[in-house]
Amino acid sequence: MTGDSNVGTIDIVFAKVERIHIDDNVLTPDGRLDIPRIKPIARMGYFDYTVVTETFEMQVPDSGHEAAYGLAGQPT
Repeated sequence: MTGDSNVGTIDIVFAKVERIHIDDNVLTPDGRLDIPRIKPIARMGYFDYTVVTETFEMQVPDSGHEAAYGLAGQPT
């Protein structure tokens, strides 16, 4: 179906990943992807993309095992 946009059309592709290959050179010593090293490209929306150069971890509090912490790192 053709839309009303004057900037062209956009296709949506649905796929199933069946296999991936990862070079050992892009893995950290604990076996995780070294994201700052490989700098993946991410789609943001509109015509915008970004390159990932930093990562951070945000763990979901485990109910009953760990206390939930607020933004300042203080127990809530």
